Parts: sequence; C-alpha cells; structure tokens
Amino acid sequence: MSDSSDQVGFTAPLPTDLAPLFPGYEIQGLIATGGMGAVYCAVQKSLDRTVAIKILPLELSKDAAFCAGFESEAKAMARLNHPNLIGVYDFGEVNGMLYIVMEFVPGKSIYHSAYGTALAPSEVIRLISAICDGLAHAHENGIIHRDIKPSNILLDLNAQPKIGDFGLARPVERKIEEGEEIFGTPHYTAPEVVNQPHLVDHRADIFSLGVMLHELLTGKLPANDTRPASAIVRCDPRLDAIIRRATQPLPAARYASAAEMATDLRAITATKVPGGAKTGPMRPARPAPVRRTYPQASKKSSSSSVILLLLAVAAAGVGYFFLSGKPPAPVVVPTNVTSPATPPSGSSKPNLEEDETAEIEPEPVLDRDMASKPTIIPPPPLPTPSQKEPDTDISAAPKFDVPGFYEKARKIMQERCKSLLSTYQVGLQENVANFEKASNRAFRRMDYGKARAEAALAAELRKWEFLKYHLPPELPNTLIRYDDLADAYEKCLKKQGELDKKLQSDLESHAAVYVLGLEKEIERRQADNDPASVTLIRKEIDLTKEIPTHFFKLMVGDTSSSSSSSDLLDP
Repeated sequence: MSDSSDQVGFTAPLPTDLAPLFPGYEIQGLIATGGMGAVYCAVQKSLDRTVAIKILPLELSKDAAFCAGFESEAKAMARLNHPNLIGVYDFGEVNGMLYIVMEFVPGKSIYHSAYGTALAPSEVIRLISAICDGLAHAHENGIIHRDIKPSNILLDLNAQPKIGDFGLARPVERKIEEGEEIFGTPHYTAPEVVNQPHLVDHRADIFSLGVMLHELLTGKLPANDTRPASAIVRCDPRLDAIIRRATQPLPAARYASAAEMATDLRAITATKVPGGAKTGPMRPARPAPVRRTYPQASKKSSSSSVILLLLAVAAAGVGYFFLSGKPPAPVVVPTNVTSPATPPSGSSKPNLEEDETAEIEPEPVLDRDMASKPTIIPPPPLPTPSQKEPDTDISAAPKFDVPGFYEKARKIMQERCKSLLSTYQVGLQENVANFEKASNRAFRRMDYGKARAEAALAAELRKWEFLKYHLPPELPNTLIRYDDLADAYEKCLKKQGELDKKLQSDLESHAAVYVLGLEKEIERRQADNDPASVTLIRKEIDLTKEIPTHFFKLMVGDTSSSSSSSDLLDP
C-alpha cells in the first residue's frame, strides 16, 4: 500500500501556462500541490463564480486502469448534492492531463487546522457527525471515497466540514482489477483495502471515520497510542465504544452505515443535564431495591436504629482503646444497609480486594438496541516493547536470512518513497549550490590566495557529492580560515535541517507500512517455528517505533538503489 499523496512525481504547471488551456476560466493562482496533482483557484467566466480546478499528473492519464473508471466516477460524483460534500461541476482531459472542476471552499483542511491537537469532544462530535452525513449521501448514491483523512476534509468559513478529493473514489460496482495500484493512506486505511481490495465496500470509509474520531479527540492516531480515547483525554466512554465498533478489523462487525454512526454520536450530545453539564455514561437502569415492610416500622425509625447502632459500635471501640491502649478494629458496615453514603476522600471507586461485596457497574451501552446485539470482541493488539514475550528457545541460529530480508525490505521501501527521496536530494543539492555561490562571491573580494581558496572549496564539494550533498555539522578546517563563509555555512545548515525535518515527517506513514511488513514476516517466522528470527525482526520493529530517525536513516542511506515492486511488505 502507498500513500496517495506521493504516488508519482509531479510538477505543477504555472497558472500562465494553464490559461490558454482553459479559455472559459480565469486562472487566479495555485492553491496547493502534491503527488496526486495540483489545485488552482479560478473564476468561471460564464457564471462569474469561483471554482477550484484540479489537474492530475500526466502519468495517470497513461494508466489504463485509472482512466477506465475516471469518466464514470466523475459523472457519479457530479450527481452528489450535499452540504458536507464538495460539488463536482465538470471534468475532462486537456493537453494530456485529466482535470476536475469543483466547488471552491475558502478555508483550510482539518489537518491544517487541528493537526496534533485534541479538540473539545462536543466539537469533534459535530464535525464527525456532519462528515458521516456527507459520506452516507455518497454511499447511498453508490460512491466509496476510499481516502477519508483530515487533509481531505475542508472547513468553510462557518467551520462546516466538506469532504473533498474524491480523486480516489469509485462506484461500488467497480472492483479492483488484478495488478491495479492500491491507493490509500496508512493508519487511516481499512485492513481489507490491502488484504482483499476486490472486496472493499463502503465500510472501509467507516473504518477511516473511526480513526479520525480517535485522532481528533486525542490529537494522536490509534496506531501511535492504542489506549481508549477516554484514557488519554477526558471524554465520554461511549465514544470509545463508537471508535471500537467503527474500527473493527472485520467489515461485518463495523457500523452498517455512516448514518448509524452519526446517530450514536448525536445521542451523546443529546444527553445533557440542565445547565449544560453532560451526564455520565449511559448505564442500564438499576432495579428498585426490594424493601421489607413491618407493621410498626417506619423509614425514620429504621434510619435512627442504624445511626444508634453505628454510634454504639464506635463508642465501644473508643472505650476499648482507652482501657487496653490498642486501636479499635475497623468498623465493617453491612453492605445491605440502604442508607446514603459518601465515598472517602481521595477514592473514586471501591477496593475490590478489601470489599468483595462492592457493586460492579455494568459496561456502558450506546442505546437499548445495542444491549441486545452480540458483543464483538476485537483481537488483542500486537505486543509492544514493554510487554513480556513468552519464553521461547532462541539459542538456535535463525533459520531465516534476516539481514537479507532487511536489505530487500529497505530497497522496496526506498522505491515506494522514490518521489520523496528525489525531492529531498534535489533540495540538498540546491542547498550546496547556494553555499558554493556564496563562497565564490566571497573569494572574488580576496586580494590574494584566491586560487588556493577555490581549490579547497572544490575539494570539499567532491567530498559532499560523495555524501550525497549532506553537509557536515561544522565548517571544514580547509574553509574556516576564510572570512564571510561561516554565516553562509550556518544558513545552509539551517536549510538542511528543515529539509531533514520535512522528509522525516513525510516518511512517517511509510515507516508504518514498513512496520506492518515486518509484523507480517514475524507471523511467517512463527509459523515456521523460528523464534530466533522473530526476536531479531521484533528488535527492528522496536527501533523503528521508538527512534524517529531510524527509518529516515534507512531511506537516505542509499537512494540510488532501485528495485521492482514486491508484496514483501504488504500487510
């Protein structure tokens, strides 16, 4: 699986170059660009309305499988009409490039507005419910989006979400053909999109919605923090149940429709007490306590008897303390006494080890219908580095060529990240070229020693070329003697750091794919009874998860290698 944002390299055409190709539109400027195309702001002259024009890369127009469904998909999307969907006005091909004319939304995406931020639960419910509404409309009209994620949800000026980028969408009846590229985004993509792409239906979008719900509540992806959302931030535990159901590995265990998920979300905000405070989790109604009645007994006399009994016990304990010098034994209050009680300060729940008769609250349910449905238990998560592995015999040598597997996996991932690595390498090369220009300007001001300085610079440039233009952390000794170079070098180091940081961020989703491939290989090694190989591969998984720069270094270590696609790392 590969991220949809970097399938192919793409250079956005200049607005002035597009103007002759779209005579009916006034191209005003470039809005955004990525691996799957570029989006421009334009004015449709005939209707005097602002639109967005998305240009797809030339490579896609050469892809027979992609072009085969483009027209039918565009027509199907144009029929959609919903306030939470970005409208499609036109489509076609110009100068060998496919294009789509869409509704212009003057706002940012949820990704750009809230990345890494935990939003208020009420706001999250509002956003996800509206997105559910838009997806439900698309699903009812036979369209699956297949790439739901925060960057594909725009917010208009009223902060209303609009689902966009239906470039990966397809009609339900159109199935993945053998050999066709599988699109999607790691972490958000449902398991069947990778494992059984020919069986994907609208429930793949529901899986992505569940991931988004968790991410917006906590600021973290479920893959990066497997705890329930309510354990990370203060939110209603019923949201945990919704996330759990939406992200079930088996499609049949998820919500049957996005509309059903929206109903459960809105049920949470509907249960509020006067004054705006939210109620606690919904629980089944408790049966009324059975009370025995006696002819001469009354509530008042019963309460008085209980209080007198407690006072007598306490007084006896105090008397015993003064007479014997020993502290009294703790008073045990019978649990069948129905009187109001306040839990001790600093304790929010009973100690089940000390009081086995303490009442255990039932799990919260979403509604009365769910209470009668079978409970679907998700599979246990993969063990993390902090969990102890079962004792296995790893004294024997690995049966499997683990180093060879690592090398093959690295080359495959470099091929998948080829576009990102190429852009990164060009940036490094331009950065070194800028330092060379600054150095030559400084050398031209020299009165003597110019030839020697230029020779020293040329020698360093040859070294940096061998290092793929990655500058060392300090100005080399051969150049440090020359004035005006330190500041220029510092500036280039800063730019290099920005390039490193961007590439590392862009590689995060690919690192997740790498880990999935390693985990899949662990399953194969376990089936082959090869615990030594399992241990070695698990160490590589731990390194990738715990050290952010590990995968980055793997990818930039040898960007010149290239290999054909393989399903080695396909989870």
